[in-house]
Amino acid sequence: MKSSYALLLLFALALLLTGCHSVLEIEMVNNTGQDLAIDSFDTQMKRTSYSLRAGETARINVWYKLQILHGGETWDYHGPPVPPPLPKNFRKRIGVNRFLEKYQIGKDGAIYVLLPDSQRPTSDLPPQPSGYPVRPK
Repeated sequence: MKSSYALLLLFALALLLTGCHSVLEIEMVNNTGQDLAIDSFDTQMKRTSYSLRAGETARINVWYKLQILHGGETWDYHGPPVPPPLPKNFRKRIGVNRFLEKYQIGKDGAIYVLLPDSQRPTSDLPPQPSGYPVRPK
């Protein structure tokens, strides 16, 4: 009886976990040498704004469209897919169904993918996967 109860409980837990959506957290590193204003837009074009000081890192929403104000110019990045799906070694599990991806904005506006345990900011960029760096349009 105990083994049937344990099996039923295990099955219910497995069903619950597979039914959950995974959450992606994005960490953005400013390596432009200047402070930035970042606007992240979701698929309904709802904007979330961030201020990112030179050399600093911030967690931002997953974007469908991204605008970065750098000095007097605006860099635009449009999707989908922005960014393209990453190989697993660029994604770090940080909890149950939670993952972290790191990106770095370069002086030219290009967005590079970083390895999850990279120190910020870095000039030692890893070989970029297909589709990277993402450049402003």
